[in-house]
Parts: sequence; structure tokens; C-alpha cells
Amino acid sequence: MFVQLFCKDRNQKEKDELYRVLGAIAHRENVQIEERGDVVEMEVCPQGKIIVHEEDREVILSANTRHAGAGFHAFCVDIFMDIQQELTGEFELVDDLEFDQDGNFHRLHHLYEDELEYLRGNLVKREPVFYKNYLYDETFFLPMEKEDAIATPIGYIDTKEFLHMDPHDLMDLFYIWNEWDLDASYYKNAALTLLAKEGYGPYALMNDHTHKMANMICDYIELAYQQDSSISLPVKEYRFYTQLLQREDQLKDPVVMEQEVYQYRLMEVYHLFENVKVVALGACERSYDPVTQSLCLMSPRKEEHEWDYLLQASKQPLICVQIDKLEENNPVSYRNKAVWMHAYKEDGIYFLEAKIASMEEELFFHCTVKNEKHIPYLKQCIKESEFAILD
Repeated sequence: MFVQLFCKDRNQKEKDELYRVLGAIAHRENVQIEERGDVVEMEVCPQGKIIVHEEDREVILSANTRHAGAGFHAFCVDIFMDIQQELTGEFELVDDLEFDQDGNFHRLHHLYEDELEYLRGNLVKREPVFYKNYLYDETFFLPMEKEDAIATPIGYIDTKEFLHMDPHDLMDLFYIWNEWDLDASYYKNAALTLLAKEGYGPYALMNDHTHKMANMICDYIELAYQQDSSISLPVKEYRFYTQLLQREDQLKDPVVMEQEVYQYRLMEVYHLFENVKVVALGACERSYDPVTQSLCLMSPRKEEHEWDYLLQASKQPLICVQIDKLEENNPVSYRNKAVWMHAYKEDGIYFLEAKIASMEEELFFHCTVKNEKHIPYLKQCIKESEFAILD
């Protein structure tokens, strides 16, 4: 499920004209466009973006439409056709679902239903895709598995309910843009997806990204209400964020959702790193240390200098300061892994070091801890961490 437009044999002047047209389209459609490194990204909706990159004299526009839905796929085809009408030169439009050939949205919609039916079967059987990212177009975390539930882009659903749910209703659990128009359901789906993926709750003011996500969640909820004031919405979460952000409440007598609203960031999740899934609170602030080749997870905070712990995970043993003492300890067995732990205090600061091993894989941890009371929690996070299932 993808769409590509190849703009062939372009000199620099023609490339500049193409980017000018892209900017005009972004303005017309009220979507964000910005340069990021060697590519230009047009952020159309949560789960849906158009990536523009150059290869010599060729400019290539690409969109993975698998996660956003049929509406986004149709939008990309329309945009790419607009570009061909605006500019001269040789083009090649590639649409694997062939919407560019017949413009039949009903047929396109059914293709996404069929894809979801196929995914449903694999998830219920807990095929390898169950343990991988089938949720988001891009992510550095995944929700933890639950015994009797399936994770969706907007939250968990009971496995039995998931198995018997009508395909049309199932679409709103997985796709944001299911109709041709941007209706109230589109904006509601966008808000619920952002809440699940980027809802940081009380930590929403932690940094620029979390602040931006909280505002976007409120924006989408308000747009859904403007389209249809009778649609049920996540009112409790909306009012929490508007109060935190000091925004004016725009909802007058809204209908409250009966469905549970999920925010994965407020739960323990798998933080993805190489072929490893490191367990910690989803709201942790993520960074990477190239010197030690380690994933760094700082505990979330409400105030600027407030922190409880810093967890580092690496395949390099050099991150462990007291590696000899760590490996002197007898390992415990936990879920097909051997786990070593070593806690110590130095200069008034608590440290926890650990190693997990499975088959021929090893992962090392070094945690700096503000208060000793957090050590049991971090020990459990380390024990729950695991190596990913690979093809």
C-alpha cells in the first residue's frame, strides 16, 4: 500500500519549481511541509506523510499509505496527479492499488478492509507480526503484549471482541482516514491515535515535542466537535490537556465517549533498540549515546530539573562500571533469559547494573537512580526486557 511519483530528468531550476508547487499544495491543503536533512516531508495527517527525496536528476515523492487508510491513499494519488498537471516534463506514477486507474474509492476502501481481515487472522493466531510494529507508520516503542487483548493504534481491545467485530467498525481502530472527506470521524480517529501514541498526560510540558503533541490532540478534538457536535469524544482527556496548556475549552455540552481511552505513554512499553525491546514507562525521554552505543531513557518529569532515574541499555559491556562484580553474582532465570543484577551506592548516588542473556545475545544495563525506592521497579523493567523476534 504505497504511492510514488517519479519526476524524471530535472535540472535545478525545474527542481526548484517542483518544490514551489509542493509548498503551494501544502498551503492549500493546510498541511505542514519542512526540510529534514536530505528529504522534504509533508505531514498530511497522523500516520500519513509524503516523503520527497532526490536521486541525481530525479525527484521522487513516496507515501506509505498502509497505516493512515484509504482516504490518505486517495489524497496522495490526487496530489500527485495535480503535480503532473501543474508541471511539464516526464513523470511516472506508481500506485500499487491502482486507484489512479479507476478512481473507485469504494473498491479502494474494500482493499483496506481485506488487508485488515488478513491482519486480524494473524494477530489472533499470534503469528510473528503480533510481536512487531503493525500499529504505526514509524515508532520507537510498542505496547506490551497482553494475554487476552490485542493492541491497536488507539488502544487495547479484548481478543474475543476483536475477533467478532464488524470489519467496518474495525477500520476506525486501525485507520485514521476511512472516508473520502475529512469528516468528524477522521478528526476523532486522529485524536485517539495521537492520544495512544503521543499522549504524555501530566508530562505533556516536558519538552517541545510533548507540548506540540498535547496541542495537536486538542486541535483534532475541537475539529471533530466543529464538524459534528453529536459525535462522542474523549472529553476527560481533552479537558485535562486544555487545563494543563491553559487553553480555552471549546466544547459546549459534548458527548462523552463510553469507550476506554488509552495513552500508551503512561504505561510500561517496549522501547525499541536494535533487535532489543527495553521495558520502561512510555513517557521516558529517549536519547542515544554514540560513545557507549547505548539507548538512554530518562524518567519523565513535570518540572525541568526533576528526574528519578536514567536507564542506559547497550550491547557493549563497557557501560557497566562494576562488570566484574555484576558477573560474580549468580544469575536468575526469567522467561527464557538469564538475568544478572548488581546494585551499589557511590558518593551518595545509587546505581543498578544488569545483564540479560538469551541464546547468544547479551544486553547490558547501567542505571543512575536518585532514590533507592526506584531500584525494585527498574529491576522488574530489566527482567521484562527481551530480544525481539526476527524473521
